[in-house]
Amino acid sequence: MRGANLGATTIDIRLLGPFQALVDGSPVVLTSSRQRALLATLALSAGRLVTIDALARGVWGEAPPAHIRGSLQTYVMRLRRLCGEDTVVTEPDGYRLVVDPSRVDALRFLRTLDQAAAATEPAQRRDLLTSALAGWGGTPLEGVGSPALTAEWGPLLTERYLFAVEQRIDLDAGLVPDARIIAELTDLVAQHPLRESLWERLVRALARSGRRAEALARYAGLRALLADELGVEPGESLRRLHAELLAADTGLAVGATVPRQLPFDVAGFTGREPELAELDRLPPGGASGIVVIEGTAGVGKTSLAVHWSHRVRDRFAGGQLFLDLRGHSADTPVTPDTALAGFLRALGVPPETLPSTVEERSALLRSRLAGSRTLMLLDNARDADQVRPLLPGTGNLVVVTSRNQLRGLVARDGARRIALRSFDDRDAAALLAGSVGPQRLAAEPGAVAELVELCGRLPLALALAGERASRFSGVSLAGIVEELRDQRLRLDTLRDPQDAGTDLRAAFSWSYKALRPAAARFFRLLGLHPGHGFSLSAAAALAGAGLQEARELADQLAAAHLLNQPGTDRYQFHDLLRVYAAELVETETTETEREAALRRLLDWYLATVAEANKLVRPDLLTDDITLDPAPVPAVRFTQHEQTIAWYATERPALTALVGVAAGHGWPAHAWKLAWLLRGFFAERHDRDDWITTARTAVTATREAGDRTGLQYSANNLGSAYLRTLQPDKALEALEEARAASETGENTALTVAILSNLAGAYYVRAEYAEAERHALQAVHVARDQGQRTFVPHALLNVSASRIGLHDYDHAAEAAQAAHEAFAELGDRYHAALALGNVAEALEGAGRHDEAEKAGLEALAELKELNADYGTIDVRITLGRLNHRTGRTGEAGAHWAEALTVSQRLGDPRSTEIQALLATVPVERPPARDAPYP
Repeated sequence: MRGANLGATTIDIRLLGPFQALVDGSPVVLTSSRQRALLATLALSAGRLVTIDALARGVWGEAPPAHIRGSLQTYVMRLRRLCGEDTVVTEPDGYRLVVDPSRVDALRFLRTLDQAAAATEPAQRRDLLTSALAGWGGTPLEGVGSPALTAEWGPLLTERYLFAVEQRIDLDAGLVPDARIIAELTDLVAQHPLRESLWERLVRALARSGRRAEALARYAGLRALLADELGVEPGESLRRLHAELLAADTGLAVGATVPRQLPFDVAGFTGREPELAELDRLPPGGASGIVVIEGTAGVGKTSLAVHWSHRVRDRFAGGQLFLDLRGHSADTPVTPDTALAGFLRALGVPPETLPSTVEERSALLRSRLAGSRTLMLLDNARDADQVRPLLPGTGNLVVVTSRNQLRGLVARDGARRIALRSFDDRDAAALLAGSVGPQRLAAEPGAVAELVELCGRLPLALALAGERASRFSGVSLAGIVEELRDQRLRLDTLRDPQDAGTDLRAAFSWSYKALRPAAARFFRLLGLHPGHGFSLSAAAALAGAGLQEARELADQLAAAHLLNQPGTDRYQFHDLLRVYAAELVETETTETEREAALRRLLDWYLATVAEANKLVRPDLLTDDITLDPAPVPAVRFTQHEQTIAWYATERPALTALVGVAAGHGWPAHAWKLAWLLRGFFAERHDRDDWITTARTAVTATREAGDRTGLQYSANNLGSAYLRTLQPDKALEALEEARAASETGENTALTVAILSNLAGAYYVRAEYAEAERHALQAVHVARDQGQRTFVPHALLNVSASRIGLHDYDHAAEAAQAAHEAFAELGDRYHAALALGNVAEALEGAGRHDEAEKAGLEALAELKELNADYGTIDVRITLGRLNHRTGRTGEAGAHWAEALTVSQRLGDPRSTEIQALLATVPVERPPARDAPYP
C-alpha cells in the first residue's frame, strides 16, 4: 500500500486482518491496545470528525475512565509522536484523522464493493470484486483491542466479504476452470459451515463438472450438520437442487444429452478484432444473456458468430444449440413452434411428449436450460417476435444474427447490440490475400485498392472477388477490376450461380422483398440519387413524400440495414446496395416515374442552392433565374459557414446532377444549377468541377438552342477558364456568350461578359484591349443603372491600366471600385480593390501610400479567411519591400503567398517561385483578372 501524502508524512491503516499502521511505508509498533483502538476508531471515520463519546466507546467500551478527555489527549499526543504531528487534528467536539479514506483498507474495500454493485458491465463488476477481495487478510480488526469496534464492524465486513466472494464465483463460471472454483468453495464451506449459499454453489459446481456423486454426498453432509447443530433442514433452494440431482435433470445430469450443433468453423477467419474482444467480455448468462450481431447482407454476421462460438464453446457446459431461422432467405422463415420442437428434441425430450402450444414449449425449454450454461446461436433472424419465444432465460447466452436491428429485443429484453460495418482497407486486403496470396497483392497495389473500393469493403463481395481471382490465376487483378468497373455487371460478376447463399443480388433481394410496398418504392427511387449520401429532404423530394413520411420510410430501411444512417436526417447506401437499388429502379419503375422523381430532386436542389446564394453570391440570382417550386421546403441558411458546410457535403451530388439534367434533356435545370454553383466553386477552389459543369451546360444549351442559357453557360465557362489562367479558352467561350446575347439588349449579363473579356485580354497581356472592354462594361452598367456591377467593371479597368503602366488612373479606378464595394457592403471585393490600389500606387512609386493600402487590404482578407485574395496583395507588398531595400520582409510575403497558392493549387505558384529565386528586372508575368 503506497499511502496518502500528508505533507511530509504518509500513513496507511490496515484493518482487514491483523491490525497494522505504516508511516512513510514503515510499520509503526503500537504496544498499547488503547492506542490501537484509538487509531482504528479514527481510521474508520477517516477525514471526518469523531466525537469524544464515539472515541470513548471505541477505546474503552462500556467502562470509560473518569476523565475521558484527559485520557484521550494523552493517547492522541502519543499517537502524534508515532505517526506525525499533523495526522490527528483537534476539533471542538473531538478529533479527526487526516488521511484519505482510500488509505484505510477497510474503507477502500467497502467503496470498491459499492462500485462493483453499481457496475452495469459484468466484466467490470468482476474486475472490481477481484480487486476488492485481493485486500482481504483474514479476520477483520484482529489485534485492534476494541470489542466494541469488533462487534460493530466485524460482522459487517465479513458479510460483505462473503457476499462479494459469491458474486465473483458466479461471474467466474465459464471463465475459470470448475476445479479451481470447487477448491475455493471447499475451503470456504470449511470456514463458514453454516452458510448455505456457499454450499449450494459447491454442489452446483460439482454437478456441473460431472461429479454428481460428490455433489450428492456434500448435500448429505450439510443436511446432517444442520440437523445436529440447529435441528433444521437445508433451505428451499438447496432442497430443490437436491431433487434435480436425484432426478438427473438435464441441466445437471452427467448422462443428459449435451447438444453440439455449431456449424463448421470459418476457415481463415479475418479481422473483427474489436467485435471479438467485445464478445469475449460477455460472460454466460446473467444480465448480458442476449447479444445481437446486426448488419447488412454479406457483412459477415454469421461468420463472426460461428467463429466466436467455436472459440468459447468450452465455457458452456450445457452445450451449443444452433438454428438458421431463415429470416431473410429464399426459404420460408422458421416459425417459433418449429424451432422450439427442434431444440427440445436436441435436448432429449421425446417427440411424443412435446407440448402442443408455443407457450408451453417455450416454458419447457426454459426449464430444461435453466442454469445449464448453454450457448444458443440463432442465425438470420427476421424480427424480435421470431426470437423471443426461443430465449432460454438466465444462466445461458444467446447470440442472434440479423439484417434487422431488432430494436425491440434491445429495448425490452436487454439485448446487447454489436453492429457490423464493412471492413477497413487493412482487413479487406488481408481477406483478399487469403484467396490470391500476398505476392499477387504486393505486385498490384493500385488494383488491390480499387478492387477493395469496388467491392465496398463488403466481406462477401471481397471473398467472391478473391475466389474469382484465384480461379483465373492467369488474369491480373487489374483485369478483375476492369470487369467490376461496369456497374451494370458488377453484381453479376460477384456471384456463384450454383450457390444462392453467395449470390449478392439474391442476398439483397431477400431483404428488399421483406419490405412493405411503400418502403420498397422508396428504396428503389433512392437508387436515382447520384451522391454517396443524401439528406432526408432530398430523399423526400425523390419520393414525392412529406418529410415525416420520408423519415418513417428511411427508418424502416435503416432498421433492415438497407440504408446506413451516419447522422440525424442523413443517410447513405452501402456501395453495392446502391448498385442494387439502381438496378431495381430501372427494372421495376416506369420511365415516367423515374423522370418525375429526378425533376423533383433537381427542383429541390436548385431551390436550396438559390437559398444558399443569398449569402454566398446574391448577384447570381438574376431575373433569368426562375425556378419551379420545390417539392419539399428548401434548406434555409442563416450563416455563410452553414452554406459552405452544406455544399461540401452535397458537392458530389450537385456536380453529378448537372450531368443528369443535361442527359435527360433538361437544359434549363443544367445551366441554372451550374451557374448557381459557381460561387461555391470559386470560394472552395473546385476548379475542375467548375469547368466540367459549365462545359456540360454549354453543350446542353447549345444543342437545345437556348440562347439565354447559352449566354449564362458560356460566360460561366469563360470565368472558370480565367480562374485557371487559360485565356485562349476563356476568350472562345466568352465570344460564344457574347454572340448568343447579340439581341440589341444590354443586361447585367452583358456587363459580366464584357468584364470577363477584359479579364481574358488582361491575362494575355493585351492591356489596351482589356481596358476597352472594361470601360465598355462600366458604361453599360451605368446606363442600365446596374450599380452592383459598376465596381466589378472598374476593378478590371484598374487592372488593365496597371498593365499599361497608367498607374495614377489605375489607382483612381481602383479607389472608386473600393468605395463602391464598401457602400454595397461587399467586404471581400472592397479588399481586392484596395489591393489594386496598392499595386497601382506601388507602380507609381508612391510607396508609403501603397504599403498602407496593401496592409489594410491584407488585414481585411485575413479577417475574412479569404486566403485566395491574399496572394496578389502579398506579391505586391513583397515587390514594394524589395524595391525599398527590405528584402527580408519581401521574402516573407512571397513565401507566404507561395504556401497559399500551392495549397489551393493556384497556377501563380511558378511566378512566385521566380520572385523568390531572383530579383525581377521587369514586371512579373500577367496574372488572372481580379474579377473573373
